[in-house]
Amino acid sequence: MSSADAPEVVVVGLGPVGITLCNLLASQGIRVEGVDAASEVYSLPRAIGMDHEVMRIFQSIGATDALVEAIGDYRPSEYRSAQGVLLRRFESPPEPYPLAWPPYLTFLQPQLERVLRENAAKFPTLTLRTGLELVELKDPHKPILTFRDKATGEITRRAPRFGVGCDGGNSFVRRSLDIGFEDLDFHEPWLVVDMIVEDEHASLPQTNIQFCSPARPHTYVVGPGRLRRWEFMILPGENADEVNRETRIWELLSPWLRQDQARLWRSATYTFHALVAERWRMGNVFLAGDACHMMPPFLAQGMVQGIKDTANLSWKLAHVLRDGSERLLDTYEAERRPLVREVIEIAKRLGRVICELDPEKARARDAELIAAMEAGQGVQIRQNLFPPIRHGLVGRGANGSSSPGAGEPCPQPWVVSSGRRARLDDMLPGGFVVLLAGDIDAPPALLGQARELGVAVHRIAQSPSERASLMEEDGLLANWLSAKGARAVLVRPDHMVFGTAADVRQAEGLLRELRSRLVA
Repeated sequence: MSSADAPEVVVVGLGPVGITLCNLLASQGIRVEGVDAASEVYSLPRAIGMDHEVMRIFQSIGATDALVEAIGDYRPSEYRSAQGVLLRRFESPPEPYPLAWPPYLTFLQPQLERVLRENAAKFPTLTLRTGLELVELKDPHKPILTFRDKATGEITRRAPRFGVGCDGGNSFVRRSLDIGFEDLDFHEPWLVVDMIVEDEHASLPQTNIQFCSPARPHTYVVGPGRLRRWEFMILPGENADEVNRETRIWELLSPWLRQDQARLWRSATYTFHALVAERWRMGNVFLAGDACHMMPPFLAQGMVQGIKDTANLSWKLAHVLRDGSERLLDTYEAERRPLVREVIEIAKRLGRVICELDPEKARARDAELIAAMEAGQGVQIRQNLFPPIRHGLVGRGANGSSSPGAGEPCPQPWVVSSGRRARLDDMLPGGFVVLLAGDIDAPPALLGQARELGVAVHRIAQSPSERASLMEEDGLLANWLSAKGARAVLVRPDHMVFGTAADVRQAEGLLRELRSRLVA
């Protein structure tokens, strides 16, 4: 392999996180090679929920049209007591959707992974190799990766500029680097069962439900099409293999289904953990997804956060490979680790609520949550639970505090331009961008600063009377800016907000700050 063809980045692991990272890097023109020990996608039940940020990432690689058959609506989620009393309810915000996609969706993971692998074929700089096992990783500062073909035993080596371990909770890459986990003290065994409902008259809940029963906590999820998922806590003293037998599974499902009403598609037992790697980078080797964090599934954030890792890391790797400052790479762990740790703590707290086995404590929990419902505090917007990026490459105000909106996803309205209607990102170039309210003119000084940094500048009109090439339909961005006391926003390549500005002068200040942070 010539140096001109050699991969700049090797991604180890082609689950949903690894294959997304491959697509993202290749979409930016990076030579990338993705490698996986398995020859086929994993077929047992794993993730089932994803959010609008993930769909926006798939949008950026041109994969959303092909995903239509793999996704479905995500119903509201309810927590109910053993007696069926409503304890808590999670909902999604109404339309117009903040990111132009439904805030939460269900999906079929094997089908999603196949779509992403097929999508990879459109990128000439991306190579996928399967059936190859990583057997050695030398010198993370100048990584050399040795692979063994599982069928032939043939050995091949790669020496990329960067390596990324997306190889799961038992990551060979992480273990090779001798990186340990911070244990956040949650280890609960559960059975996960996916059923295909064949009787359309089967009487099943229309919402997702967490059954907070101390006799056996369990979960019900409405999946895409006819898929319905049940998850059952494995109780102390039970054997996981015994619980996962088909006869036992039907006993557990008997309150909802007869055997002639549905088909058992697949089942597996897992121990749900709360872990975060102590380091996410060593030299030029990085970790992403389950390789560096594992969390309880009660907010469906495991895969979601892994894919957000890739959006954060991919543009930074591309920036450095185009001769940008390597110090930018330090912001990956600085931004993602504390955020993911906080998400894990939120999921863990919800898990503790759901997994309570002590009847006395369960009654006290129920009374507290019922009181909150009666006080009007029991219904929450799911997306409001999650924190913004608080560290790393986000703008700071004059007093050192975060710029309003910094670290949040920038809204993505539907926009119209020259008769074409599309989501905002599809109308903009990749990279950094300044978005201005439609009634603001960009002065030559701002445009000059932006041009020197390679930052695009666009005005987003609210009506045809405002002279701008892009006009939003629902006032989504304008209302968001107004809520932040802003008239402009500087957006990063991963669509996260660097900072907002009340006027053009402050927008110029954001560009100066960005320059100082990128070249430091």
